[in-house]
Amino acid sequence: MFKKLVANRNLLKNLVLRDLKHRYVGSMGGFLWSVIHPLVLLVSYTFVFSVVLRQKLGPGSGTDSFAIFLFCGLLPWLLFSDTILRNCSVVTDNAPLITKTVIPAEILPVAITLSNLVHHMIWLSILLAFLVGSYRLHLSVLWILLYMPILLMLAQGIGWIAAGLHVFVRDTMQALQLLVILWMWFTPVFYSIETVPQEFRFLFQLNPMVVIVTGYRNSLLNLNQPDMLQIALVLGSSLAIFVIGALFFRQAKPAFPDVL
Repeated sequence: MFKKLVANRNLLKNLVLRDLKHRYVGSMGGFLWSVIHPLVLLVSYTFVFSVVLRQKLGPGSGTDSFAIFLFCGLLPWLLFSDTILRNCSVVTDNAPLITKTVIPAEILPVAITLSNLVHHMIWLSILLAFLVGSYRLHLSVLWILLYMPILLMLAQGIGWIAAGLHVFVRDTMQALQLLVILWMWFTPVFYSIETVPQEFRFLFQLNPMVVIVTGYRNSLLNLNQPDMLQIALVLGSSLAIFVIGALFFRQAKPAFPDVL
């Protein structure tokens, strides 16, 4: 599978560009929507949690601004959730490419992931620019270069599994949407892991996105240094899911034309 991705890198690049163009085709705002969407989420969540629910940040939050605190957690979560949800339907959405051409099907989910990564880098650039302007940016931000590949491996592995299942079981998307909602609330996007009661914290540590989201936030706000043992465990589990997803998709792929 990986040799095919390398061999078809030009095709992969064209599919990424195609997705970026088609995502906003016909809209007046065009690519500007890639900035508007996360900002609207940020403003609405900030209003609900900091104004309506009056959630307060602890002394170890690294910032007095709930919006900045939230953006640091929302950034990796949006990349993760949008990647696995869009991966889920990518094969069925591109059925003619599978049934009428010889395009390697495994490229389609990867193209979606890379397209989402482009948007992620735009959002990250906006946040970094704000942190630079407020004199809050530190060298710790470079730790993101460690967390980002782990996030992408985890999302791609789940994405391959979801894409393969959705071809045969069309309820996969609905089930995955519910799972993503539950997953989000059990990930410290809107809160700090330190606020979770100690007796339940071990359950949260089973969630790899806890380490990734917390790592993003710590890196951007110059909080705790990375726990290398935790990173090694999450890296191992993400790599395992990535390989399992690739193998599952490869085994399911020959049956796609018959079902589609």
